Amino acid sequence: MIEDELRSIVADVAEIEPDSIDPLLSLADAGIDSLMAMEITVDIERRYDLHFADTELRQIVSFESLMRLTREKLAARDGASTAR
Repeated sequence: MIEDELRSIVADVAEIEPDSIDPLLSLADAGIDSLMAMEITVDIERRYDLHFADTELRQIVSFESLMRLTREKLAARDGASTAR
């Protein structure tokens, strides 16, 4: 499940337990600084072969927004490959 994989990535970078991640809490309130956030997005980009634009990165303020954007990117990617 994508949520579990993203929780694992965030937890590994932030050195916290995956179950302690509150989807609605801001990443900053969870102790994730800007460098950690960049590491998280790079890990996600590599794992799923995605690319986040700078404008998209600014939309990621919580775990929930990270999940939503990642799902949207995966759906767009998968839809584009199906259309070919």
